[in-house]
Amino acid sequence: MELTLDFATDMSNRNAAKRLNRIRRETNSISPTTYRNTVEKEGAKIQKQIEDKCEETLRISGFNAEGALPDNVIFMLEEPEFVDDETLKKAAEKLNIKKFNSSDYESAAVNISVDDICVKRQTEMRPRNEETEQPKRVNNSVIHVQNESGKYILNFPSLFNGLKLLIGFLMLNGLLRKQLVFFTDGAKEIHNGINKLFGFCNFKIILDWYHLRKKCREQLSMALKGSKIRNEFLEELMPCLWFGNVTGAIKRLENIDRNKVRDYSIITKLIEYFERVRDYIPNYAMRKELGLRNSSNLGEKANDCVVAGRQKHNGMSWSNDGSVAFAAVSALSCNGNLLNWVDTNDVNLELVCDNVA
Repeated sequence: MELTLDFATDMSNRNAAKRLNRIRRETNSISPTTYRNTVEKEGAKIQKQIEDKCEETLRISGFNAEGALPDNVIFMLEEPEFVDDETLKKAAEKLNIKKFNSSDYESAAVNISVDDICVKRQTEMRPRNEETEQPKRVNNSVIHVQNESGKYILNFPSLFNGLKLLIGFLMLNGLLRKQLVFFTDGAKEIHNGINKLFGFCNFKIILDWYHLRKKCREQLSMALKGSKIRNEFLEELMPCLWFGNVTGAIKRLENIDRNKVRDYSIITKLIEYFERVRDYIPNYAMRKELGLRNSSNLGEKANDCVVAGRQKHNGMSWSNDGSVAFAAVSALSCNGNLLNWVDTNDVNLELVCDNVA
């Protein structure tokens, strides 16, 4: 069983079954279908146990089915830890920054990366009515949790339910009362879910710098007349955002030379986007100087390890249950918990120190 689950993380069903048959040297070989069904069954058990443990923690702690605390329950939080003033002043002087807020720069926090990924859906029915046709993609939400104690990767089929169960996971590890820092892309659904469920916590959201830069580049490619004009404007726009000057970035968009614009409606949408994510754009330059994270790349790496590396290959398609089950097995392996599951049928939800993700 250990080899069966281990092979499932990075090998096709056909190749995994072939290798198992060679190792076992038995007359009655395992077919790829039998192998797939075995992994799906184990993955479903793993996923259910993780969700059940998180749900039980929420229930015992007084949370309702929607992941909210009753109004009469007071949740005591720890005092956040921030970078000391002397270090902040030195960094600000080096970057020629006149004003800064010390509470923007955490010295100790639980870093959480949240990322959605879709894989091709396996067609189970072909209705003629387009309104009842199945979605073309299967969704997974991968969450990477890290602090000085270690890291852990969680995977859920639903973003909102995943964020709710994340509360239970953090409580199990004694982390919910600490400063939480979420690193995400610009997806409105992720931001809304975090704001709704974690409103009682000390938390903040940081928009991943790579996604912000990519968003600007893509939108300006469509809005402006040619790559030369786009690149020239990006050289003016991105330094504003790098230093967290959203107002300055918006002014530059508003004052852009209309003769260089192909489609001004895209400029308007980009301004609206900046207004929506304004609170999630920090002073990236200051954070980098202080050695703090600006990126959700750990979450994206976890996404690749748990889902994309195994499920996003040419010709592959997945059912909802199959995709989540295989992702659960991959996450179990990344968390260093594979052998423990085989021996005890129990998932350890404690953060791990191993550098596996």
